[in-house]
Amino acid sequence: MDSEILNFEMTTHSPTWCDIDLKALAHNFEQLQKLAVKNMSHSLGIMPVIKAEAYGHGMLRVAGCLNECGCKYFGVSNASEGISLRRAGFKQKILLFESTLVSQARDIVEHQLTPTVCALDMAQALEQMARQAGTTVAVHIKLDTGMGRLGVNEDQALDFVQSLRSECPNLVLEGIYTHFPVADSDRDFTLGQMRRFRDIVYSLENQFITFTYVHAGNSMGLGDYKSDLFNLARPGIMLYGVYPLEDLKAKVHLIPVMSVVANIIFVQTIAKGRGISYGHTFKAKEDITVAVLAIGYSNGYMRSLSNRAFVLVAGVRCPVVGRVTMDQIIVDVTAATLSGRIPKTGDEAVILGEQKGANISADELALWAGTISYEMLCSLGSRLPRVYHS
Repeated sequence: MDSEILNFEMTTHSPTWCDIDLKALAHNFEQLQKLAVKNMSHSLGIMPVIKAEAYGHGMLRVAGCLNECGCKYFGVSNASEGISLRRAGFKQKILLFESTLVSQARDIVEHQLTPTVCALDMAQALEQMARQAGTTVAVHIKLDTGMGRLGVNEDQALDFVQSLRSECPNLVLEGIYTHFPVADSDRDFTLGQMRRFRDIVYSLENQFITFTYVHAGNSMGLGDYKSDLFNLARPGIMLYGVYPLEDLKAKVHLIPVMSVVANIIFVQTIAKGRGISYGHTFKAKEDITVAVLAIGYSNGYMRSLSNRAFVLVAGVRCPVVGRVTMDQIIVDVTAATLSGRIPKTGDEAVILGEQKGANISADELALWAGTISYEMLCSLGSRLPRVYHS
């Protein structure tokens, strides 16, 4: 398969890297499009969330793959990410989830980005810039129905939207949305959010205020909640082949997009009773063979994985022993030697992904680290070189 290393200015191949499978990404996009049609009565498709370097997968390359799949809308965090996409030549609609600073208004208008509006001062700044440029700006209004983060309080929603319509004629009220904070753990609360949000949208329609896009479904919302109101979904983690809830595996078939691979850089025998790594938190109970891999917490492999995680060597799960250090981890490969193949310098070990039928998932890594799969992908993918396969 064709592959390339993206913008990491390396003179030699790194001993540790992320493999990004663009075919898997395209497959997941297609499957999520079908799921949106199934779960939303008036589906306009999905808006893939590619913020934070596409969850560590590389925003520009992910956007390029999705563009070839026919994607019409991207979701990013801020103006800086949106501008990067514009400068790379992408013409899709780009929604900014985070656009609350008045100082960003000029860039938003200049680069034809679609801001989220949840404060009047930002709306007024956008109106002024649009008027000066002799143009209009499409905006999406965010309502806070339970997240407690960004958004217009639902009790103030009607007055806020009416103010935008009367005071900001250069703003096109293109979309309205909210966000689900507990879709995976509190179904009753989430259904209550949907009802309250629907009531607000219907009240606005009664005042002849309608929106092209009405959305709330993140990955969990798209996968587990049907709606005749929403017409756009915003999948993030599922786009990259990771399920927010195991139950969703029965509803949609996804393929993990990221794997993390490391070359073994050193192998040695550790005698019984010897300690390993800082603090000697691990001591060998018998003679063991260990391999050193060039990955550590500076590369996004969290220190909390010390003495808890496993990697794959020759298709065998081998435990990480001792503390994770800044640039390296030490792995007990004794079990791999019993498989008939003695690990040696240069062999590949799999940190995340599959090898010889065995697998280590992002969810497992997250469990061992005491975090979530989202953080694992962002952490590893944003600090290691990425090799793309298409």
